[in-house]
Amino acid sequence: MNEKALRLIQPVSKRDQVVASFKEAILSGVIQPGEPIVESKVAQQLGAGIPLVREALIELEHQGYVRKVPYKGTTVTKLERRNVEQIFRLRVELETLAIEWAKESVTAADVAYLRSVTQKMKAAAEALDLDQFYENDLAFHRKLWEMSGNEYLAECLERIVVPLFAFFVMRNRRERKSYLESAAKHEQIVDSLTRLSGAKLRALMKDSLADWKTEILDELLPNESE
Repeated sequence: MNEKALRLIQPVSKRDQVVASFKEAILSGVIQPGEPIVESKVAQQLGAGIPLVREALIELEHQGYVRKVPYKGTTVTKLERRNVEQIFRLRVELETLAIEWAKESVTAADVAYLRSVTQKMKAAAEALDLDQFYENDLAFHRKLWEMSGNEYLAECLERIVVPLFAFFVMRNRRERKSYLESAAKHEQIVDSLTRLSGAKLRALMKDSLADWKTEILDELLPNESE
């Protein structure tokens, strides 16, 4: 037997198990957006130590699924219409700037990476694997932020955009066609990185973000007043 034919089974850490359990509960609606998370109660339910639960919550905060407020504790991410409006007003300005700066130093390796991510988005869309689609969609944007070469801009976008992605996944249940269209829009952005001018690239990103904003407001928060 070819020794290279089989891959070693990678053990799943207890922290990863706790993270997976949390995400499953959040995405299935067992834990609702805005619901507070009591570390001691969760630790007891999972049969895990509080330090392990805290580690898991740090990872979930990084992924945008929970939000930790000093002196108030941790809650599952919840955004209202006004929050989405405020986030997008700032995001449009910052992310269009990020992609313009990214164009100035884009490499063939950057383009190859972004293309590979859009292919993973397509595969996740076909399988309706929302968690994987979200992870790759976020990886795509994080790469653009990194390519801007400005760590402060990247940190700011990380803080305001990641919870938006997570909330979108928690609440959204669109058809496969919508996810495939989204992946195609990301491919268009990759194609335009080396083809369009900085100004036209910013306009393309602005239009793309406007479409996503409309989807969130109309599909996920239709009952909230303007």
